[in-house]
Amino acid sequence: MTLQSIPPQELLRRGRTVNRYATPLGILLVSMGILVTQPVGAVRWLSVGILAFGVVFNLGANAYLARVAAPSSRLIWARLAVNLSANTLLLWLLGPQWPSVWLLLALTPFATALYSDRVRTAGIALLVCVLLLGVQALTGPHSPLEWGIQISHAAFILMISLMLNELSAPLRSV
Repeated sequence: MTLQSIPPQELLRRGRTVNRYATPLGILLVSMGILVTQPVGAVRWLSVGILAFGVVFNLGANAYLARVAAPSSRLIWARLAVNLSANTLLLWLLGPQWPSVWLLLALTPFATALYSDRVRTAGIALLVCVLLLGVQALTGPHSPLEWGIQISHAAFILMISLMLNELSAPLRSV
């Protein structure tokens, strides 16, 4: 199943549905991370800037996708890459003080599971797992407990992505 095989109107409907839930969750996670942990200096301003960029980018992308007759898969995958990059940066910036921000990375493979086949879903989920564990490795020495938590998060992302993909398979044939 590819993006091209989903009718354009159905693709747009799914995109709006994903955004209706994922965007507010992402805003909440980052806003709470900034408000609760009170980062200082560059971490604060970069986090606020990335959050603002993400909101404007996603609203703009949604508006553009709603205007085009048949959204290109390249545009959709480019949007995925931009969001994944921004979310990884936010994890790197806020993660040491706000561990819940890891959930941002889970949003990408969860959404991918609704649009793509099992192989692409697994590929995106595994990429996210590598990013999650890579950020963990780059943010300093960690205890076995912290590594165990991150490995559990990675397993959660992979398994829930595959479950969502399998459950949504009948919808992709619409």
